[in-house]
Amino acid sequence: MLTIEEIRRWLEEKSGVLVTKSALVHRESYFGHSVIAPNSSKHDADERGFVPVELWIMSVVEADNPIRLEGEGLTSIKIGDKEITLKELLNVGEKIILGDYADSWPLAKILDIGGHSVETSFGTTEIPPIPVHVHPQKTEAYFFPPTNIPPYHKNISAITRIGLKPGISKKEITETLHEFGYSDRMYTHLVEHKIEPMTGWTVLEGVLHAPGPYLTFEIQKPQDDYHLSSWRLGERLEGKERDSKFQSEVLRGLIDATDHVEQTLNWTLTTDPKLKEKYFHTPQVIESGSWGKRHQIFFDMFYGEGWEILPGQTLNLEPKKEPQAGIVWSGQAEINGNKVEQSGLNEFLVVPQTALNVANTGKTNIFIYTVEPIRSV
Repeated sequence: MLTIEEIRRWLEEKSGVLVTKSALVHRESYFGHSVIAPNSSKHDADERGFVPVELWIMSVVEADNPIRLEGEGLTSIKIGDKEITLKELLNVGEKIILGDYADSWPLAKILDIGGHSVETSFGTTEIPPIPVHVHPQKTEAYFFPPTNIPPYHKNISAITRIGLKPGISKKEITETLHEFGYSDRMYTHLVEHKIEPMTGWTVLEGVLHAPGPYLTFEIQKPQDDYHLSSWRLGERLEGKERDSKFQSEVLRGLIDATDHVEQTLNWTLTTDPKLKEKYFHTPQVIESGSWGKRHQIFFDMFYGEGWEILPGQTLNLEPKKEPQAGIVWSGQAEINGNKVEQSGLNEFLVVPQTALNVANTGKTNIFIYTVEPIRSV
């Protein structure tokens, strides 16, 4: 185990910046566009039948999957000849790594949501979103990064579903929960919103949602809790398998469908007709210049930034009291002399009170997205 003295020396050597590669997390409930890893079909599944569809950024929590894999989701960092999880690192050097912000450190992810088009029971053909679900104790936020840039070169058109349509009753939601695995009707109850790159949402706890088939940067409270309210779009479950998944994925310890509605949904919020007006966001420019642009991309109780730096240019930032985690979405750079790039060591953590020098060392614009500790609102 590393000592606090070794951590201090290492941080000084690295000029206050930890660099690593994002942790892959597999899921049972959706497929992807095969951007972060091969994940567009069942052929890409692991021994559990789960596919790699999420990158977890500087994570100190493990994924809560129906079949758990020890350490899945935990960030690992190589320090000299030793490899240690961020969670273990904080056990020794929490104060110098996160300052006073360990209790408000978020869970940040890149979600590769996609797959192949399916026929739905309500007459459409579309790429499935993540199934309809709710987080009873967790608020989260999305940012939709551009995908029409290197190395992706994808023009993805998609919708996301957030909140319930006017006039939907608790009785109707309860009845539709009983169709779990039998039909796709739950999806029809949610409001559809066209996904616009370089925009985002805040989704408060208790709001039904089905994140759309687009690459999504997500930040949230760190517990990985959920209750499904539908199964995968276009897929059916039968018999004992359906009953088992209804218990383990929908109820998750609750009594029945009525209990699900009463205990997990914030009915006032999830039926609010002004959800988009209140919680849809466009980036706000913080600064710009001949070097590029810097935006705020997360809002409300969250904070995060987007840095776009032109080739050969440098962004200099003053020290912050808060730690920052980031991911290189496109391009390559040096951050305080540490090499980072989309195709390799793509993730970093900046310890408090660290000034930054971010130099674009590639031939294309670099796009970097960051998050900071959860804020009080």
